[in-house]
Amino acid sequence: MTTITQSSRPVEAAAQDFLAALMQRVRTFGSLLRMPAPGVPEATAELLRLAAAYEDSQPSYAADLRAAASMGEREAG
Repeated sequence: MTTITQSSRPVEAAAQDFLAALMQRVRTFGSLLRMPAPGVPEATAELLRLAAAYEDSQPSYAADLRAAASMGEREAG
C-alpha cells in the first residue's frame, strides 16, 4: 500500500502572496485617503474665519477660537 502525501506549502505560499498583495493595496488606498494637515498659517486663518462667523451668535466661542489661533502663532513663531 502506497501513501500519497500532499504538501500544503504551495497553498500557504499562495495565501501569503495574496495577503501581501492585499495589504499593499490597502496601504496604497489608505495613502490616497490621507490629507496633509494644514500648516500653522492656514490653521490660524481658518480659526480666525470661524471666530468671525460665530462672533454675533456665540461670542465666547469666538473668543476661544481667537485664543487658539493666537496660541498657534506663538508656538510656530
